[in-house]
Amino acid sequence: MEITLARLQKMIDGKAPIVGIPRPTEKPFAVERVRLAGLIEGLEGCEIRLNAHLEIQAPTRHYKLNGLDMRRWTDAYKMLRAWAARQRAKREAPKLSAIERRKSELLRKIAIAERKDRQLAVYPPYNPVLEMGETASDYDRQQWAAWVSQKPMRRKIGKLATAHGLIHGYISEAVIRQPRKLYEAFISLTGRSVTKYGDLRATSRSEKPIEAEYLKHLYAYAGGAFQSKPYRNREWRTPEHIREERLNYCQRMRDWRNAQETVNWLRAQVVSFENCQEDADGLS
Repeated sequence: MEITLARLQKMIDGKAPIVGIPRPTEKPFAVERVRLAGLIEGLEGCEIRLNAHLEIQAPTRHYKLNGLDMRRWTDAYKMLRAWAARQRAKREAPKLSAIERRKSELLRKIAIAERKDRQLAVYPPYNPVLEMGETASDYDRQQWAAWVSQKPMRRKIGKLATAHGLIHGYISEAVIRQPRKLYEAFISLTGRSVTKYGDLRATSRSEKPIEAEYLKHLYAYAGGAFQSKPYRNREWRTPEHIREERLNYCQRMRDWRNAQETVNWLRAQVVSFENCQEDADGLS
């Protein structure tokens, strides 16, 4: 049988996902309709041959298509069978009025919206105070509250340490250039005396820190006036990670609320249709 471009164009005008090109002595040559339509789009004149495969020869294009395997266990067969089942269901469906079709469509949208709503999992964002499954005690909350409230003063102390040897953060070779002025400036800033570097003990159990470490943690030598960072037994996440998780949590909450509002609105539409139908039945 001669295969022409006009015949292929007529075949792809259908709705079936798979097109069968007849062959005289063999089973029809199966090919996806969308793929075939994309290949012959824009062609005006070409030579088409159908043997073991479909060959399309044009002045600027040359295609070879292998046929689909249409045995029962293949994906192509299952796709075509599912499409045929949907078509039979549409033909066998009872004829509905406009209101009934609208109500059926709303019920279908409600089912879709409820399924999406169930798929949205919203969990509280990461809390740096809590481990998984833990709860914070009053003592932990007080420690963290003190640590946060003293942050401005620690910044000022950090600037003070930078001025006396700690250059742009932690440097292992940093030294206290003018110790007396450092201690006087610390007392003037905080109103408390600080344990001097020379008074720190260096024993086998308590090694004396280097001057850079002393400057970095200068607030820790103020006689317990400042809260040290509470200990955690896990690696800390950065503020950027915590902020990102918080934003993601807010976005998930908005999606979940939007899904809830969609379901409620669709249900209200169904109720209004039912009320209208009851009023119409009462008038008749």
